Amino acid sequence: MNEMKSIKADGDTWDARLGGPTRDGFRTVVFFCASNGQRPYRVIEVPAERFGSQEELDGMPANELRELFGATVSMGAPRSYD
Repeated sequence: MNEMKSIKADGDTWDARLGGPTRDGFRTVVFFCASNGQRPYRVIEVPAERFGSQEELDGMPANELRELFGATVSMGAPRSYD
């Protein structure tokens, strides 16, 4: 199994985890701050077919993962990425 991909963003290190389904045809990607436990997690909603597994998310290039992170919202309801 691959190690989870970490990225640097907003002055911290973030780990991306594939979440479950939200609404029909979508699921979440949740970013947890690995360098500061006081930071809230960040969430984005993506089309379900975009990532079939955590391994696919981990294989995403860091620059694309940072771009995905840039579209997240803090906690609460996820922002959609279609």
